[in-house]
Amino acid sequence: MNSILIWNCRGAKKKKASLYLKELVKDHNVLFIGLLETKLVIIEHKDVDYLSGTGWNYSYVPSASLSRVILVLWRSNLANFNMIESSSQFIIGNLDILNKGKWRIATIYGSKDVSNGRLLWNGLEPHITHDWPMVISGDFNCLLAKEDKKGGRNFSFSLGPREMKYFMTSNDLHELNFIGPRLTWSNNKKGSDRIMERLDRIMVDSFVVNCNQ
Repeated sequence: MNSILIWNCRGAKKKKASLYLKELVKDHNVLFIGLLETKLVIIEHKDVDYLSGTGWNYSYVPSASLSRVILVLWRSNLANFNMIESSSQFIIGNLDILNKGKWRIATIYGSKDVSNGRLLWNGLEPHITHDWPMVISGDFNCLLAKEDKKGGRNFSFSLGPREMKYFMTSNDLHELNFIGPRLTWSNNKKGSDRIMERLDRIMVDSFVVNCNQ
């Protein structure tokens, strides 16, 4: 079974990133990859070949901030990806999988700023579809519950989380369960200074939920 991979790689040119990505692709039969925080100014085919091996097509969103460049890749012999819209916070498009139909996929690298978060939801909403499977996945930079954080300031259900929750509810989107640690980000500090948060999520529409029941 083919799978979709979204990863905040924090630097696509690192040798460890390339080795790890190729291992994930092989072990999980990945046909679509969304990479966040690539830190690449210009992305060429040689960069893609270095990262994931040969046989991949790609598209990306240039950005003045290197950490905000989003890169998506797909296996050219198994699928084709048609980008519908992009911004500094997302790439959204249709993934046509050979002999398996169409998926709409949004790869997200959300802003911590509430007003920019609103731009993300407003940008995605016109492209929400329930006619075929839809996946919205990535680093949303937003906490939704007190269980999503350990250390630092106490969680507050402020405007940012409320607007994300409203976006999910109004568009009938559901967060998938996960395997592994709940908290996906760390400030890499120790002791009482250590902060861990759940910033990465996968949301799907009811089409996907019903198919997996």
